[in-house]
Amino acid sequence: MIILGINGGFRPGYQDVSAVLIRDGAIVAAIEEERLSRVKYSAGRLPHLSILEVLRIGGISIRDVAVVAFHGSTWEAEIDMRIQQYFENHFGYCPPIRRYHHHDCHAAASFFSSGFPEAMIMTMDNSGDGISLQIAVGKGNTIEVVKRFARPNSLGLFYSLLTQFCGFVKDGDEYKLMGLAAYGDKTRYDFSWLIAFDGEELKLNTDYIHTVGPKAPSLHRDEMIFNQLFEERMGMRRRLPHEEISQVYKDIAASGQLLFENIALQIAAHYLVTSGQKYLCTAGGAALNCLANQRLMNELPLQGFFVQPAASDAGISQGAAWLACVENGITPVAPTDAFLGNEYTDREIQQVLDICQVRYEHVGDPAAIAADLLASGLVIGWYQGRMEFGPRALGNRSILANPATPDIQSLVNRKIKFREGFRPFGASVPEEDCATNFEGRLPVAPYMTVTYQTRKEKADLLRGVTHADGSCRIQTVNEKQNKLYYRLLHLLKEKTGSGVCLNTSFNLKYEPIVCTPQQALGTFFASGLDALIIGHFIIRK
Repeated sequence: MIILGINGGFRPGYQDVSAVLIRDGAIVAAIEEERLSRVKYSAGRLPHLSILEVLRIGGISIRDVAVVAFHGSTWEAEIDMRIQQYFENHFGYCPPIRRYHHHDCHAAASFFSSGFPEAMIMTMDNSGDGISLQIAVGKGNTIEVVKRFARPNSLGLFYSLLTQFCGFVKDGDEYKLMGLAAYGDKTRYDFSWLIAFDGEELKLNTDYIHTVGPKAPSLHRDEMIFNQLFEERMGMRRRLPHEEISQVYKDIAASGQLLFENIALQIAAHYLVTSGQKYLCTAGGAALNCLANQRLMNELPLQGFFVQPAASDAGISQGAAWLACVENGITPVAPTDAFLGNEYTDREIQQVLDICQVRYEHVGDPAAIAADLLASGLVIGWYQGRMEFGPRALGNRSILANPATPDIQSLVNRKIKFREGFRPFGASVPEEDCATNFEGRLPVAPYMTVTYQTRKEKADLLRGVTHADGSCRIQTVNEKQNKLYYRLLHLLKEKTGSGVCLNTSFNLKYEPIVCTPQQALGTFFASGLDALIIGHFIIRK
């Protein structure tokens, strides 16, 4: 049975648009619309291009699809008619449509990806289908909802509010606030007057925010969540992107981050006890807070912890499709990695290089060439295999550097990514070397969704990936998940003594991660990258 899961919508607030194709419970392909449309998040759209691409990868037509699975179970009934018209207009046919609750989709995407036989599932975001946080328990093929917290009582909304106040954009720049928190005083501001968990209910003080009706769309990303009363209490917000980030905003970021972590930890701990579970799965945009995930991992009595790699609304399509599988008696099959997108053969890549009249060399061992370049202090674009699904580049659409290179963090931020200097970079490490370089309770973190602490004796060697607070967002790599990238890390270790590699997404500021060879070339020539290794070809400057 073939099921097409989609995410998106008819309003600007529905973002992270995506499509996932599942055959007999296993993912055939999963792609975010932004990678194809080149419009970041593709907010307010339906996944036209990504539907076409997953059908192409699957080698099928829309008439082979048995069910289209979507979120929005609380939306008005006319949505089904609009989706049907959309498919008929663009594809000439519409399969039967099934809609599921937004947070049930998040829960399914995480639990069925985890491989755990049973687990507590905590999903949290600004809101979806009127809910901002949900606790559920998954067992086998079933997911049972335990508790739902309705908007506006939302940890995600609280964090987005502070993101806006500090001069960033909600529903997109929250990771900047998380990075900024390392430079602030966690104790300067007590935000318990704004949000609190009393052991039963989560309460956001609505006196300080702009509220919307129960069936009204969420605020647009350009509308302020906080109101005038909040500004009167907190002072002037930072308005312009180029405006200095004073210590006040750093302290707000740090204090807000700490409260976010504390409340997430309190809620998770409370429901782990009441549910009797020892495994925890998380999803939703707020589950991408890596610092909070670090505390959940280290401070809860867990036997297993899983953060959905496509935790944002991109993962909704995956969860919806799996819910449709279960409804039709099909068991979801957990993927072994996040490389679920499209790929290009060497022949296709070479055709692009020739059309663009680019000088290139064919190389027999891309990993060996890459390790040589990284060991010499160069920064490279690395484009191999199937594209990742989710916001993290995991070694197939990555920018790589040696973290021991002097001033490498500043160089990559300034000359390659063209972004704020306070923002940290993630690191890839061979799975077996994780414990000798980083401290964390669980031995593996394959999706770069959790921060670990860099071991003090490794701090100088790993200065390019260690943040101001001593943390590092890591990706453990094994040979089964990514054979070529794993080999690169081992060759780098042979040359430098360390297999840890700075790994950041292959894109420039405000752009989606590159998808096609043409986009990889464009980013290479528009930045300070020293070389691009794409398939079995290398392009140098």
